[in-house]
Amino acid sequence: MDEALIKQLRDKMEAEIRRREVEFVTFWLEELQKIDAKRHRELAALQNDLKNLIQRLQNRLKTLKTSRPGI
Repeated sequence: MDEALIKQLRDKMEAEIRRREVEFVTFWLEELQKIDAKRHRELAALQNDLKNLIQRLQNRLKTLKTSRPGI
């Protein structure tokens, strides 16, 4: 393959990866900010919200690991 084409494809892939990472980080930052905005009165309520967030992340990771690419 032509080196210029390879560089172009690499740059395009890196840009797409960066875009997806920004979306990912933005989404989870917003989720954490929602928890922070609740201003929990008790530690137990904060712990419960954090456990729920952890569970969501674990479920998503499990889904990603078991799903087939290209579907």
